[in-house]
Amino acid sequence: MQVRFLPGIPACVFMRILHFGDIHFWRLQLDRDFYYPKRILGTANLALRRRHRFPPRLAWDVMAGIAAEEADLVLFSGDMTTMSLEGEFRDAARAFVPLYEKWGERLVVIAGNHDRYSPRSVRLQYFEKHFPRAALPEGRRVFSRQAGEHVSVVGFDASRPFMVRSNGLLDENLERELNSELEAAGGCGRKVLLMGHFPYSYPGGSPGKWHHRLLREEVLARVIARHQPVAYLHGHKHVRWCLRDTRTPRTLCLNCGPAGMSSSSPDSHAGWLTFNLSEDGSLTGLEKVSMAPGGDLLREALRIPPALPG
Repeated sequence: MQVRFLPGIPACVFMRILHFGDIHFWRLQLDRDFYYPKRILGTANLALRRRHRFPPRLAWDVMAGIAAEEADLVLFSGDMTTMSLEGEFRDAARAFVPLYEKWGERLVVIAGNHDRYSPRSVRLQYFEKHFPRAALPEGRRVFSRQAGEHVSVVGFDASRPFMVRSNGLLDENLERELNSELEAAGGCGRKVLLMGHFPYSYPGGSPGKWHHRLLREEVLARVIARHQPVAYLHGHKHVRWCLRDTRTPRTLCLNCGPAGMSSSSPDSHAGWLTFNLSEDGSLTGLEKVSMAPGGDLLREALRIPPALPG
């Protein structure tokens, strides 16, 4: 178990938490593994469509907006790049500098599937090279951070390269590691925030697309039902939501939506989530924030569904 104590968390009744992800810095260029099928498809998609949906200027404006926010803890749930190109990681690392300068170890980062895009990018450890504070010991995919006296943040990496799909995989080894970490993190009555990249639950109860979902997502639901973290924070699907799943009635599922995408829908346009977490695990003051044209921030309170029976 890797536990790190986060400095600078105030001893107060609640802490303010900012959650963002899916910023997707991109570069339209070829890498040495240009022949990898997913790179061929991804490059074509970026050239024809995706670069218009993720304008670079918007990503930089969002990062500046986040840097101006007041929060005790900042959580990034993956997908800082588009195709795991080293140039994309360099851009992302440069954009994250003001956030690390402001929050230091109180900025917690995990990788998403776009940050594990090809076997070569994983083998060369581009993510670990450019985000050394987020790197885990060899063979580890789960970590824990103690945020103050009452809260633990547990993060896990279910991302891996697939030849053409955008799936994640919660394999049996990761399942065991996650169970062990959650057991330890929740000790002594500490409240736990769990962060991954992929959802296991969707609005309306509809399943994720076969080529885009977390494989063995039902196992993640069982793990969460067993340990009952206060909330599961994720991204991947480019729309903000707040829901509870009947399989995990005590845990709130929070999707921060995309930080870098331009959309006519405020739930999908570039933005993030903020909320308060009290010492007793009560989550309040949930807001979705999106960036309007001109850089103004639009804030909207979200209703938090009560815990379900079970």
